Amino acid sequence: MVARLGLSVVVVLALLAARGTFPSDEALRARFLTHRVDFERLVAMANEDNRLTRIAPDFTWLDDNVAWPRKDVGISEGRWNDYRKIFRRVGASEGILKGTNPTRIIFPIMSQGLVPAGAAKGLVYSQASLSPALQSLDETPPDKLFDGPDRSHVLVYKPIDDHWYIYYEQW
Repeated sequence: MVARLGLSVVVVLALLAARGTFPSDEALRARFLTHRVDFERLVAMANEDNRLTRIAPDFTWLDDNVAWPRKDVGISEGRWNDYRKIFRRVGASEGILKGTNPTRIIFPIMSQGLVPAGAAKGLVYSQASLSPALQSLDETPPDKLFDGPDRSHVLVYKPIDDHWYIYYEQW
């Protein structure tokens, strides 16, 4: 019994430590302010490349084809290299995703785990207001905001400037 309790405590502490490895809201805000022009350029590029729903340094998703590898990556090699350069500069090693309902450009700055158990924190651009909005994403969101059949999913935002947010998602 003591061994099980000890193991449980270790697991809980490991999960708390893992949650603490995400960049702070202030660190993400500072990154955004330092690289704002580059983030805005990525938004403009992503909007121009409207066939793409995911642009990563090593793969893309098209609006009608997410298979990889494939010959048609949706953009020229030169354009893809432009994305890669800016991703490196802003520290967006996972690239970008385009979300819908509402339309948004998502910059996962750090993620951990895999579906069905993981989390991500980063920046989002959206012309529409995003909610629920919290004052801080440095702590785990309130239980009442989790949804899904097993209440394991949450997606929350913190506004940092016009149309710009920090996001935290857990699944």
